[in-house]
Amino acid sequence: MKKITAVLGAAILALAVAACTHAPNVQQQEQAAQQADTQSLENNQPIPHYNWSQYRQTLIDAENIAAQGTQTTSFFFNQGVRDPIFSCPSLGLPIPVTSQLSNPSQIAPVSGKYGGGSQVIEQMDPFGAYTAPDATGTYVICVNASCKPYLFPWEGYVGSVTAPATWDYTTHTLKVTGAPTSVIHTSKNKG
Repeated sequence: MKKITAVLGAAILALAVAACTHAPNVQQQEQAAQQADTQSLENNQPIPHYNWSQYRQTLIDAENIAAQGTQTTSFFFNQGVRDPIFSCPSLGLPIPVTSQLSNPSQIAPVSGKYGGGSQVIEQMDPFGAYTAPDATGTYVICVNASCKPYLFPWEGYVGSVTAPATWDYTTHTLKVTGAPTSVIHTSKNKG
C-alpha cells in the first residue's frame, strides 16, 4: 500500500511539474505587452513639463488661506435646497469633522512563531476619543456681532468665501460685498 501511494504521489508530482514548466506564462506575456504599450506612449506622447502650474498655485493659495486663518463668510446648505439656511462671518476655511491633528492609526510590530510583521492599530485622538472615518459634517468658527467666535458644526454642505459676502435670494447666488480678506499670490513664474 505504501508503494502504491508513493508511486501515485510521484506521478502526480511529475505531471504537475510538467504542466507548470510547459504552459505559457500568461502573466509574463501580459506584463511584457503592458510595458511595451507604456514605453510607446512615453516615447510618442511624453508627459509635458511646466515651469509653473496654476493648478499647483491654487493648491498653495488654498493651503496658505487655511493655515493663516483669514476672515471668511460661510454659507450652510441642506442637500436639495437651493438657498442656505444660515450664513455667518467666519474664520478660516470649513474643516471636515474627520480632520485630526494626530495620525489616527499607527503601525505596530507583530512577532510570533512564524516570523515578524506589522499591523495597523487605531489610536485615540489627543482629546481622548476615536474618530469615525466615515463621519459627515463640518466645523466652522463663526463670529458674532461682538466679534466673539463660536463653533457651528453642520451636517450639510458648507461653502466659504474669503471675503465679506451675502446671499441673494432672488438670483440664488452668492454676492461678494467687500474686498477679499487675504492676499492670494497670482503672479506667474517668468521662467
